[in-house]
Amino acid sequence: MGKRVSTVLGTLAASFMLAIVTPSSAWAADNILEDERERGWFMYSRSCGSVYSLELTTTRAVGIKHNSGCAGHVWVRMYGDSWGDWRHDSREKTLTSPRGKFKKALIKGCADCHAYTVYPKN
Repeated sequence: MGKRVSTVLGTLAASFMLAIVTPSSAWAADNILEDERERGWFMYSRSCGSVYSLELTTTRAVGIKHNSGCAGHVWVRMYGDSWGDWRHDSREKTLTSPRGKFKKALIKGCADCHAYTVYPKN
């Protein structure tokens, strides 16, 4: 009976620690610096020190990694008639749409990072 109680208490303690640590760690990973996504501009920093931005119009998208604190690239993905492939570069990625079909874009700072949606400025 004593082993069963200690096992249950240990499991509860581990679950409690995960509930406390995981959300706060995930929340602190990125810091949104400027959020004007409805005007075609978004900027955020990652906990490793790099700042990423995306400027978006219906004809052009420019994603930039502003410093080298993080190992990750700037990653950009466009939506026009459908989602395009992810494109990336170590410093800057520019994509164009000659017919002005960009309706939204995603930006992230590494292959496995959270992606943010940005809409073009009018």
